[in-house]
Amino acid sequence: MIIAGAWWYLARSSGLIAAVLLAAAFVWGILLATRLLKPVKSKPWVLDLHRWLGGLTVFFVAVHLVALVADSYLEFNLKTILVPFASDWRPLAVTWGVAALYLLAAIQLSSWTRIRSRLSRRTWHAIHLVSFPLLWLVAVHAGAAGTDTGNRWYVIGMFALTALILFVVLYRVLAGTGRRPTAGKPIGGESAEPSPRPVGTHTG
Repeated sequence: MIIAGAWWYLARSSGLIAAVLLAAAFVWGILLATRLLKPVKSKPWVLDLHRWLGGLTVFFVAVHLVALVADSYLEFNLKTILVPFASDWRPLAVTWGVAALYLLAAIQLSSWTRIRSRLSRRTWHAIHLVSFPLLWLVAVHAGAAGTDTGNRWYVIGMFALTALILFVVLYRVLAGTGRRPTAGKPIGGESAEPSPRPVGTHTG
């Protein structure tokens, strides 16, 4: 019973941590395309932090899934965590999470150096735009399947993250990138994503 309970707490905590890390990776990715980080944008750690947050998100999602399968109370298995509507427990809520898992996988795979080098800038950007519905799916999944929605600190944290995400998105839309077009370059200047380097993966 103690072990089963530990798996359930691990599943809950890892899911919440993954959601926070995903939001952080998203926010940092948006900031990379604005003038706010201009003084330090050329430093290697700026992009590496974005990749590091994305990698940590994947790690905690993996922990979340393993803990769900290991927990004996709800009896999840590979089918119920990978196939939409396969779960008998809150099938719609779990399906939101399954869909989010595949969107996250698409973003991360497209960020691997070998795959990124084969994608056009437009294709890579289109794939990364699914980070917007990804965040929405994670929020809906956490609210519908999570058991912490009645916790006051959970609610405060979710509102704070939502406000931060809305702020950076609005700032990006209203303020733009802060770059000036130069000869030989399209409007918007250099790519917001520097040339790929063989260092980790990133999200956003």
